[in-house]
Amino acid sequence: MFAQPQHLVQIGLSSWIIQDGNYPDFAVGDVAKFALEFYAPHLQRTAYREPALTPSHPAHYRMSACVRYSHSEACVLDFGCLAYREEPISDIASVGDWVSGDVYVGIDPFFYMESLHALPGIPELRYDWRIEEILLETTPWISTRDSSGREVRTRNESLRSFRSITQTDAWRDDGGHAHYVFRCLRLDHA
Repeated sequence: MFAQPQHLVQIGLSSWIIQDGNYPDFAVGDVAKFALEFYAPHLQRTAYREPALTPSHPAHYRMSACVRYSHSEACVLDFGCLAYREEPISDIASVGDWVSGDVYVGIDPFFYMESLHALPGIPELRYDWRIEEILLETTPWISTRDSSGREVRTRNESLRSFRSITQTDAWRDDGGHAHYVFRCLRLDHA
């Protein structure tokens, strides 16, 4: 869907992360330092031994990564850059093992910068990034009911769409419920 050079990474950001005061609004051309968080509902061990991050749709990837850190509170994967998840991975893999799966990559909401950075032995996860493009998700919302009858708003994934913007406005974009995808260039290389 979105062709990108290998050095650009698509990184998701929900407006609440800015609204909570963790970051200011962002603009194209900004340089910012932040860690990456990943979400992967199903990871499995793999024999494949090359880091890979292949886009499937904005901020979502098919990933192959090496486990670089494992703790009861978090794990860190290396798919070409380091990213964490605030949950253990020890039931699937150990440090040095390789895993693969579908992942969402986003900006650290606050878990790493607030507490996880102090875990014993966790690597430095913050990188300098230059924001090359900001996409605002314009996928329509739909209303459904959960099992207790409460109304729940979700995106109509069959109509996924985005538009390019020059800066975020977390309090106003999409009525304060915006989801952004940044196309970022990593400036520091470990």
